[in-house]
Amino acid sequence: MAEPRQLRVGLIGFGHWGPHYARILAGTMGSARLAACAEPAAARLAAFERQYPAARAYADYTRLLRDGDVDAVIVATPTSTHREVVERCLKAGVHVLVEKPLASTVADAEALAALEKDTGRVLMVGHTFLFNSAVRAIKGYIDEGLLGDIRYLYFTRTGLGPIRQDVNALWDLAPHDFSMLRYWLGSDPIDLVARGQAYLKPDTEDVVFVTLSYPDRVLASVHVSWLDPVKVRSVTVVGDRKMVVFDDTHPTEKLRIYDRGADYQPREGGFAEFMAAVRDGDIVIPRLDQREPLREQLEHFVDCILTGRRPIASADDGVAIVRVLERAQRELRAGSSSRLGMA
Repeated sequence: MAEPRQLRVGLIGFGHWGPHYARILAGTMGSARLAACAEPAAARLAAFERQYPAARAYADYTRLLRDGDVDAVIVATPTSTHREVVERCLKAGVHVLVEKPLASTVADAEALAALEKDTGRVLMVGHTFLFNSAVRAIKGYIDEGLLGDIRYLYFTRTGLGPIRQDVNALWDLAPHDFSMLRYWLGSDPIDLVARGQAYLKPDTEDVVFVTLSYPDRVLASVHVSWLDPVKVRSVTVVGDRKMVVFDDTHPTEKLRIYDRGADYQPREGGFAEFMAAVRDGDIVIPRLDQREPLREQLEHFVDCILTGRRPIASADDGVAIVRVLERAQRELRAGSSSRLGMA
């Protein structure tokens, strides 16, 4: 069945991210429009109705699906609900963009990926950083060999809150970094170690450190926290030719490319002796497209529906990220148990 020229998009959840999606859909997207919203919280639903009177409002998303007049939905509900909500949407015959992570377990994520194939609908995961111009630029640098062989990467995603009630800091923040790693390196980790602490609420880690090993001796470190005094959103990628720093909080200079490096060189006249050599060159700040990543993500979702293209953040990618999260969560629990055993 041919898709309509302008997709009718429903929004399920009008909490943190829902209003951002609604703003974009109600704006200048010519290929899609905001048709409806389902939100169980009465105050949030009333706010939606005031802002978007032309769209229908529902307290129950199943009623939205039963009415059958949406072609696609955006699921912006708590992670623990993703399996049930996405499953019902796909079975109702609508395309789905679900906020990260895809699900709260690998089993649930795999079930949703299988259902996508059975229904023939598009299931895309909201790994928004894959639509960030700086992240895409780094992908180009890596693929073109500008940085040389990648040695290691480290990510810092910290701040004082916001503190989520449904997941810990690992599941809240690290999916962004894990998705960038998979996008840049084109592979999944072969090993990882995770450690964290629950300072505010028992069994809900608010500070987590993860170290991951990738093929070709590439290391990555991810630090996420709800308990830091300053908001930091930075990534450093170290290659043997050049290095790049991505600072997402900087208003204008998101990327800096450093022509710097270090290695050991044979010492003249010596026998099996080497001398450390450090190269300190120029710093380049490239000009980047300033388009909003969330808008880019939505436009990509709509394009995949209309053209049949495979999403950049596909269901299979979503499963891979949940697999890393689940493994890291097991490591957190194992680390906690070993500490208790040492007490």
